[in-house]
Amino acid sequence: MKLRLFLSAILIALVSSTMIRAADTALEKEMKVVKNAFNQLKQQAADPAQNTSSLALVAKIRAAAKSASSLEPEKTADLPEKDRAAFVADYKDEMKTFIANLDKLAAALKAGNNADAVKIVSDLKTMQREAHKEFRKSED
Repeated sequence: MKLRLFLSAILIALVSSTMIRAADTALEKEMKVVKNAFNQLKQQAADPAQNTSSLALVAKIRAAAKSASSLEPEKTADLPEKDRAAFVADYKDEMKTFIANLDKLAAALKAGNNADAVKIVSDLKTMQREAHKEFRKSED
């Protein structure tokens, strides 16, 4: 009896967590693609032998970022109506800058300039942290 209750509780927890994950917004899905590829890129950007793989990751990040740039952050709905347009415009500008930096990263990797690539990756990481503070909805 106790085992049955325990297993039922685990099943409910698994189903609930799956349902929560299924509720990700389109923006969250794109940003997960960016995050996963970027984490791998950070580990290999310094290695010239990985430049082909790194370029593929940059392309993947760029495509997801381009898609994300056409979406609005969830935080937009929490803002007063009068502030929303400016907030979304700032978000889109930030995404354009991010994509432009990805293009610089791709150029550095194509040129075999991995030292510059590592610096750009670091700059992108800093940019990401700052942008999340501004545009990401706080998790209360």
